[in-house]
Amino acid sequence: MVLCFTALLALGVAIYRDYGFAADEDAQRETGAVTVKYVIEQFAPSLVRPAMNRLFRSGEYHELPDPLSEYVDKDYGVAFEAPAVVLEGLLGLTDTRDIFLFRHLLTFLVCLGGAYAAYCLALRRFADRRIALLAVAFLLLTPRLFADSFYNSKDAVFMAAFAIALNTAIAFVLRPCAGNAALHALATAFAIDIRIAAIAIPAATLVILAVRTVKGEVLARRFLSALAMYLAATVVLVVALWPWLWSDPLGHFAQALFAMSRFRFDYEILYMGAFVRAMALPWHYIPVWVSITTPPLYLLLFVAGTAVTGWQVITSGRGLWKNEAELQDLVFLGMVVMPVAAVILLGSVLYDGWRQLYFIYPAFMLVALRGWYALWSGAIATRVRRPALIAVTAISFAATAAWMWRAHPLQNVYFNVLAGTNLKARYELDYWGLSTRGALEYVLAHDTNGSIEVAEANYLSLAGNIWLLRSRDRRRLRVTEAENIPHYVLTNNYSFVRDIRNGKQSEHYDLFYEVKVDGEVILSVFKRSRL
Repeated sequence: MVLCFTALLALGVAIYRDYGFAADEDAQRETGAVTVKYVIEQFAPSLVRPAMNRLFRSGEYHELPDPLSEYVDKDYGVAFEAPAVVLEGLLGLTDTRDIFLFRHLLTFLVCLGGAYAAYCLALRRFADRRIALLAVAFLLLTPRLFADSFYNSKDAVFMAAFAIALNTAIAFVLRPCAGNAALHALATAFAIDIRIAAIAIPAATLVILAVRTVKGEVLARRFLSALAMYLAATVVLVVALWPWLWSDPLGHFAQALFAMSRFRFDYEILYMGAFVRAMALPWHYIPVWVSITTPPLYLLLFVAGTAVTGWQVITSGRGLWKNEAELQDLVFLGMVVMPVAAVILLGSVLYDGWRQLYFIYPAFMLVALRGWYALWSGAIATRVRRPALIAVTAISFAATAAWMWRAHPLQNVYFNVLAGTNLKARYELDYWGLSTRGALEYVLAHDTNGSIEVAEANYLSLAGNIWLLRSRDRRRLRVTEAENIPHYVLTNNYSFVRDIRNGKQSEHYDLFYEVKVDGEVILSVFKRSRL
């Protein structure tokens, strides 16, 4: 286990600099900065200027929205973002490249902690280190989540925090004692203070402990004392770690809950070849996205694990489970099914694939692992089944790893064979503009001009990806509008390409470079030919 996680750490440290700038990164950092400024104002108003000058590039903090109560994203949890800003300042990082690469590394380290939590969950359930390491392999070899673990401080970090809280939840409901209650409260508060959807954790904890008490598996007095300690500590920690709650804990928490259920986003998104509004998605949006972006073997194993767990529940009757192993299986399946069902029934706002539900993936993986274990431990044709299962698993891992190697660092555009072809016309691909950095580096390497004008025909995180370049390269680039006929125009949608093909821009631009993954064009760069 130590060797495995040491290797993962080394891998992350070796490649974290390779990834581009995701569209939300600066906004997430700003949310943390606004909160840090608010905290300093509460405790030491006279230190706001020197403290913020240390935390930010000269004068930058003056541009922060003020006060927190009027900030548009005030209802976002900051348990990751605020400490990240403080660490950035303590390390004396002032260059944009250093700042955001540090955030990439920090995001990866938190996600590595989530992978360790998944390992602990699998080890507790199956009591076999080899199977627990298989759980880590499932997570590592899920291309989209692997890429997001370096730059997505929203969904990937929340997935890691949710996995950690789920791990402490299982430990607590199996052994409800003061120590487990304290650890679970801290993990729960951390997860809720990243994204409020983690309230599913205390709800599940309460229900499971109540059922265990009714079944006589836990003494009522022990249940009540442990639960009271857990809930009280959770409430205190949630408020303590989320400064926006300080002035009105109940009111602001309710406001955040409402914002989560009907998020303020109603743009059109590309889904199955048509543009649909985010507030009017079809019920199958999440099942389809999960099905076309998860390695096929994991999908099949999840179906098998669901069938096994369902059969366990049926044969247990009103008891729901016969032992602790079956209890854990049911919890894992519930942590997948219930959030998806809630999203469908409530008509929740979703966009950019299924990243807002990445937090269910560790539980999804554990259900799939249950399916794998059922195939491994079955009594029928074991001598044939086990070698076949090992071979199929190894082939799946090798194929996925090879694809990730070829696509690096754009594993975020992974689709499996179920997605079909001509993906760009049917689904969102590089919606955060991560391929922009590589395109800019190509332009800089093939254009010797000291000043190069660049523009984005649609939103590609152009400014943010320029921030990730070395200072000498940043000085060569000038950002302008596409209408100004710059030297280069970058685009990842069909509109500008269609204009080129229809002759609307042909007198000015020729295709210069394309970023491709598996033959699919992710981003195109057009070079000005003449004025």
